[in-house]
Amino acid sequence: MTQGGHNNSRMVVGSSTPSPLEDSSSPFFLHNGYHPSLILVSHHLTGTNYNTWSRAMFMALTAKNKVGFVNGCISRPDDEDLFYGA
Repeated sequence: MTQGGHNNSRMVVGSSTPSPLEDSSSPFFLHNGYHPSLILVSHHLTGTNYNTWSRAMFMALTAKNKVGFVNGCISRPDDEDLFYGA
């Protein structure tokens, strides 16, 4: 028994960090609604609409947390990395 009848032991609860493939805030997360024929922007890129198209594409990639793959913020994983073949 502890002093004053209080139990001073602490319960430690393990916190498991989800895999980046399962964490919806990770840029590596792929929602089941993502597929190769998914249309991100409705404007087709032409020589005269680059500014409009690039803004629309940037907003679409930002909304899906994927812009880092395009602008270079997320570098290509090493050959031994878990995400190399992903």
